[in-house]
Amino acid sequence: MKSAKTYIRTIIIALTAVLASCSPGWDQDLYIDYTESIGSNPGSRVPSSEKRDVLLLYSAGHNSLSSYLREDIEDLCSGWLPGDRRSDDVLLIYSHLPAAGGYKTPSSPTLTRLYINGAGAAVRDTLVIYGEETISASAAQLNEVLTYVKEAFPARGYGMIFSSHATGYLPEKYYQKPGDYIYDGEASQMSVGQDVHDNSSYEIELRDFAEAIPLKLDYILFDACLMGGVEVAYELSGKCGKVGYSQAEVLAEGFNYRTLTTHLLQNEVPDPESVCSDYFEQYDIQEGVYRSATISLIDCDRLEPLASLCKDLFDKYRNGLDYINPSHVQRFYRSGKHWFYDLESILANAGASAADLEKLHDVLDGCVIYKGHTPSFMNEFDIHTFSGFSMYLPCNGSYQLDLYYKGLKWNKATGLVP
Repeated sequence: MKSAKTYIRTIIIALTAVLASCSPGWDQDLYIDYTESIGSNPGSRVPSSEKRDVLLLYSAGHNSLSSYLREDIEDLCSGWLPGDRRSDDVLLIYSHLPAAGGYKTPSSPTLTRLYINGAGAAVRDTLVIYGEETISASAAQLNEVLTYVKEAFPARGYGMIFSSHATGYLPEKYYQKPGDYIYDGEASQMSVGQDVHDNSSYEIELRDFAEAIPLKLDYILFDACLMGGVEVAYELSGKCGKVGYSQAEVLAEGFNYRTLTTHLLQNEVPDPESVCSDYFEQYDIQEGVYRSATISLIDCDRLEPLASLCKDLFDKYRNGLDYINPSHVQRFYRSGKHWFYDLESILANAGASAADLEKLHDVLDGCVIYKGHTPSFMNEFDIHTFSGFSMYLPCNGSYQLDLYYKGLKWNKATGLVP
């Protein structure tokens, strides 16, 4: 662990300033202007599309996590790096961090390629500098970056790590001020990512996040809080093969970036499961509040049997769902943010029979590739039941949140909120 701090990757607006800079020794002469580079093909960087994989770290750090996300990139540089031959895998970093003046001073995000050159030195080849007006926590920018990556680096497979603040399936800004939220009839929108500029905060809505992805990714790993809901995985099905995420908050240290490329690029086949297990193990060896982690890896192509069974069980145990005592259900939240409970625990407390719970275990085994949790979280709640998914508990929600939730793909498939 880099420090004894317990900052977390939910949306917490803090007016702190951190200087964003490249590692010493990296070639600064490789900067190119975005307006000249978009649509171009860096020919010397394009190897056979059948042999290589591409990993993009999308680091939306123009917020209170900026110092941690900068350290993540430095740790990534200290791990295994690919070369720059035409057949080598590709490691790309999209980074947006505050400038010296803090949130009131515009800063330019960059897209860089990180590799080892012939002399064995780490090189950060800056491919694109985006304009200072760029909002990284926007679907338009995510689409622009991924489109450039797809066109400039054809490959057999692509994966993405998304690192920022997040609040799972909740509507934009609901987490901070739920009492101010009024459903306006718009289609379902969820919140992931955050950019803070001056006194304004911007968030990507997950429906737009999914629609912005211009190709099917092999995996998405969220280094962000509260993304581990069944609602999130179901929304992303069709856009990624696997999704890795946390049901509870994520301590600000996040993933183990020193070993990340070994699992995702150095191996012949990307291994996101080992990234998830490394994440869990680095926290499970800690003590006190620092021994706090939840993580699961989901096969998004195998979610339909779960949705089908849950539809049946939600109908069968409707009365039980309406009268659950929330204090008896496994929770993954703190500070009264009561919108994240364990899926299996909800059904068990709704009165599901042993036979029906066994059916649930079978379909969970079919789509949950990996899961891990510490015994408790930040000394605030114990973890006794862990299905690999969090979920909304309607009887402890709100009328406005119910109206919103009805528009989610998961609810349309299962009818959790009738």
